[in-house]
Amino acid sequence: MSPRYLAFGIGVILAAGCGTALAQDDVKGTGLKSESVRKQKDGLLPPKDALEQKDGDIAPDQYQPQGVALGSFLLLPKAEVDLTRNNNIYASNYDRVGDFLTAYRSEAVLKSDFQRHEVTAQGRIERKEFHNYDRESVTNSYLRLAGRYDFTPRDVVNLAVFHTRDHEDRGSLDDAGGLRPTEYQYLTLDASGVMNTGNLTSSLGFLATNRQWDDTRTSTGVTPSHFRNRNDYELKLREAYEFIPGYAALVEATGIQRRYEHDRDQSGYRRDSDGVRLATGLGLDISEVIRGDVLGGYMWQDYEDARLGNVSGAFFKVMLNWMPTRLTTVIPSLERSIEETTASGVAALLSTAASVTVRHELQRNIILGSTLSYSEDEQKNGELTAHTYTGTVRATYLLNSSVYASAEMTEKHKLSNIDGRGFNQTIGMLRLGLQY
Repeated sequence: MSPRYLAFGIGVILAAGCGTALAQDDVKGTGLKSESVRKQKDGLLPPKDALEQKDGDIAPDQYQPQGVALGSFLLLPKAEVDLTRNNNIYASNYDRVGDFLTAYRSEAVLKSDFQRHEVTAQGRIERKEFHNYDRESVTNSYLRLAGRYDFTPRDVVNLAVFHTRDHEDRGSLDDAGGLRPTEYQYLTLDASGVMNTGNLTSSLGFLATNRQWDDTRTSTGVTPSHFRNRNDYELKLREAYEFIPGYAALVEATGIQRRYEHDRDQSGYRRDSDGVRLATGLGLDISEVIRGDVLGGYMWQDYEDARLGNVSGAFFKVMLNWMPTRLTTVIPSLERSIEETTASGVAALLSTAASVTVRHELQRNIILGSTLSYSEDEQKNGELTAHTYTGTVRATYLLNSSVYASAEMTEKHKLSNIDGRGFNQTIGMLRLGLQY
């Protein structure tokens, strides 16, 4: 990590110094409360948090890691090894090639356990080794530092900074077709506050992301991917009025700025833009049954270059965490958004994405999962429209609180109105995990 990133992260954490609720339930003698107990006491997680869970996270306490008690902190280490077969590693429509790859992943989470407040640190590093096409082998990493300050149990301030180092997926609309996958790094600051006044809940959030891409070497030269480097800013105000217990009227207003590091891209377009997203809808928070939002409204993004103009349209977002039975969780989502692209002459992508994730406890230590998703990406001022269908089925077996194994199969089909931009892909994966 560069000194610029390190200094930024240290500054945010110094500003965030705080910690979480003290445990009342012991976990195998550690005196600290397990994550699964926290989730039971707090009711259903917000849908976004639920989607970020692993399937095994919903298993009973005896199959959850106990962690290592370090004073008022709990250290949760984890290591995983994946063996994967991908029958189309370049996500190409013609001349498909397949390969096996092995992924080695290690992770550690350090969580506070204070009377009030919370501090969390998380680090993960991953190495993907392709067996035959070693140019595709990559190393990725993730670092997150976060804090929460509790003025009251319902009035809080959150602050987090995280750094992601990853590589662009083959088959993405902006993939440069390099000899190696294009590397990118994101540094994000996420700050928010929530205040409650009677039945009215007000929240204000600020999100800032610095995005950096490495130049991509191809068979014909170098693609200057650094022209994609930019800073994204979002400021969101949200008001929620609970008119009936568990039901709230929502109003959201979001201001968006996108500022590129270069005045013009490689094709001579000025891509800086400003946008607004306005929405209203219904918020649900019916304990142990359903939680989430249903929103609809309008959005637009105005680009500095008159040749790109502006992109606008209906906005909608549905994201729910629904538990139809105590053994089954269903997480449906639907969203329409304006996404950035640097395709020559194209203003943006108008993207619509829908998915549903289902988790079911077949037995206390056997978790079944599946995800079905669909997305449509349409270039504004461009010709490309792509439809992507993905289906995944999973099974996780927890031997005990320290050892688990899982199997996963994914089918992905991308259709495009431009010849050669679609593909079919089948991916099978076996995983062995150790945690403490």
